[in-house]
Amino acid sequence: MSQNLTLPGHSLQLGNEYLSAALDQAALGFWEVSLAEGNGMVCTDQCKRNFGRDVSLPFSYEDMLAGIVPEDQLPMQAAVGRAIAQQMPYFAQYRVKHPDGGIRWIEAQGMVVRENDIPQKIIGTTIDITKIKDLEILRDELLSLAMHELKTPLSAVKGSLQVMERHLQKQQDEKIHGVAVRALNSLERINRLLNDMAQPVRSQSHDILLQKTQFDVISLVNEITANAGLLHQQADIRVSADQNEIPVFADRFRISQVVTNLLNNAIKYSPGEPVIQIQITSTHSAVTVRVTDQGLGIAPADRSKVFQKFYRSVERRAIDGLGIGLYLSSEIIVRHGGVIGVENNELPGTTIYFMLPA
Repeated sequence: MSQNLTLPGHSLQLGNEYLSAALDQAALGFWEVSLAEGNGMVCTDQCKRNFGRDVSLPFSYEDMLAGIVPEDQLPMQAAVGRAIAQQMPYFAQYRVKHPDGGIRWIEAQGMVVRENDIPQKIIGTTIDITKIKDLEILRDELLSLAMHELKTPLSAVKGSLQVMERHLQKQQDEKIHGVAVRALNSLERINRLLNDMAQPVRSQSHDILLQKTQFDVISLVNEITANAGLLHQQADIRVSADQNEIPVFADRFRISQVVTNLLNNAIKYSPGEPVIQIQITSTHSAVTVRVTDQGLGIAPADRSKVFQKFYRSVERRAIDGLGIGLYLSSEIIVRHGGVIGVENNELPGTTIYFMLPA
């Protein structure tokens, strides 16, 4: 990491000093959590500073968790669970409250160390990203303002087009009527894009509210696939389940958003006449929904990143999209206490699944 200095007996010492100074300048803290010994944690002084703690005092895993604002504790722990269960890198962003009352944003990254395929510890880094988050919040506020200003004129345009379309339908001029229909469809697509852009702004303010009821997840999936079949008649969508009925206690509307997004992605990123398989299974503790396509696939290096807001892999940037659908799906599932992820199947094709508590 350092240059080989030509001072006899001092190159290693100076190299370590330069490395330590560079890490301090970057505000990069290091930590290690022992999974085999009751989550015992050690961390560097900079890691303690990132949490606003006195570097001379002990700092345990419980202290770290208590420093995270309550709304962000569950998503952070879910990210740890995904890293352990799926053998993937750990990544989380969360807010911490310093002893002086100040709120800071922390980004944590790490990896699970295994011995004989048994998780032993997680090692990683923390860095203060408050300035970056402040810019994101400003961007979201500008997006929110722009969307609000666009909604009113678009509603007026939609109303006018609907009147025009009904009038042209009576005139039986199929060519001109088709133009009006396509204009309405394009306008609807703009509205959907605006709604998609609005969702992460709302969720940034933790505005995803759950209204849980008990419903049959198989019926919900069949309803969604029937609607998708009307819009995408070229797609062959197949649904299978290990039972005739699988009840789940969740927010039906929010779960429908997740299934719809996964299904639309599977169709969008599958060329030609896509074959989409949706598999629903259940155990005494969880309900799992898997959506599998034979399309472009997600490269192994991108599988841990696709649930980040606005992230789009290089292979998918040529196709329209904002990179927020999977982020929103992840937010919804995590708020249900569930898990969402990408299975490590071979390319081409993708399997994305989510699990909900039974």
